[in-house]
Amino acid sequence: MTFHIAILGAGMVGRTMAVELAKTHHVTSFDLNQQNLEILKRKNNDIKTVAINLLDTSVNLKEVLSFADLVINAVPGFMGYRVLELVIKAGKNSVDISFFPESITSLHQLALEHHVCSIMDCGVAPGMSNLILGRYNQEFKIHNFKFYVGGLPIVREKPFEYKAPFSPIDVIVEYIRPARLRIHGVNKVEPALSEIETLNFEGIGLEQN
Repeated sequence: MTFHIAILGAGMVGRTMAVELAKTHHVTSFDLNQQNLEILKRKNNDIKTVAINLLDTSVNLKEVLSFADLVINAVPGFMGYRVLELVIKAGKNSVDISFFPESITSLHQLALEHHVCSIMDCGVAPGMSNLILGRYNQEFKIHNFKFYVGGLPIVREKPFEYKAPFSPIDVIVEYIRPARLRIHGVNKVEPALSEIETLNFEGIGLEQN
């Protein structure tokens, strides 16, 4: 079955999702940055692109997204909450990877009122990790689960020796925003980097000949 998918945001991750989904679906990508859209068109010229300011109050997002069977919110975190709120009001089912700081649950009632489903924080982790755990937890009785995710580059360049796999602004925020987690069924908020641990990965950091 082929769907019409609207992807809001044509940054590094938004472009990748657009290219992959365009292999089996009709994709339209929205972004204010024309350069991002041009990069995407070079990757796949069949993908429709629209230059738009999603936060422009004169834009009727319900009309703009009327064609879409599904909306993916891949904008930067600082605008993610507001954009998702508009998507819900437009009556569209959505998947969100924008990593915004606001409380996700505050949009729950709005989604119910508009009869839509919004899947939040659906990146690699959280997101894929939760789906993988959920799948195996149905098939087996899981007692312990660890999922490591990061941005280790092939070539480590100082000072960070890190590969930003998504919006650099949101990468930095990950290290300063309080972490929300659940321990033994209890929701907690802890300072960022408050539980640092050292991990060793065989072959990482060694000189390659």
